[in-house]
Amino acid sequence: MEGEVTIKDTTAGSPAAVGFYGLGFAATFAGLLNMGMIPDALMVIAMAIMLGGLAEVLAGIQLFKKGDTFGATAFTIFGFWWLGFAYINLAPAGLFNAPMAAASATSMGFFTLVWGIIATLLTVATFKIGVKMITVVFVVLDLTFFSLALVFFGILPLGIAGLITLITGLASLYLATALVMNAVGMKMPI
Repeated sequence: MEGEVTIKDTTAGSPAAVGFYGLGFAATFAGLLNMGMIPDALMVIAMAIMLGGLAEVLAGIQLFKKGDTFGATAFTIFGFWWLGFAYINLAPAGLFNAPMAAASATSMGFFTLVWGIIATLLTVATFKIGVKMITVVFVVLDLTFFSLALVFFGILPLGIAGLITLITGLASLYLATALVMNAVGMKMPI
């Protein structure tokens, strides 16, 4: 409305760094697992639940309060993706005393393909944000989802998708660290 003034709270820090750390740690360990660098999935599941899942969802909720629709949506949905990923991996082991059959490769292929499409659509929005490193993180995230879909469809070796996932994680960890450093006056390029 004309004459209406919106006041944004600039006294609080941005939760985006926490969200990017969540993605970064979860993707880094998932990439290392898929490359065969770590022998078991326990750390990946822990990172998926606690950092990829909970930290991203909490960052998303805080960004909703700040009026950042893009950040809020991206962190919240991808946080729930990590929680869903953890559930898919834990359910066959009898999570909540209700063992389920493992997801088929075809199901997982379509699961990651659809998420890749959504991530790509969000990537287009990053061009308007003006922070190049966010676009970089989203582009490699897109490649992660599509490479995993190709793995599940039997087209690509898991190690290659693992390397792409590792790059996603490292790019996200860099961005999170840069956001923190820049907030305290230590300028890192983003």
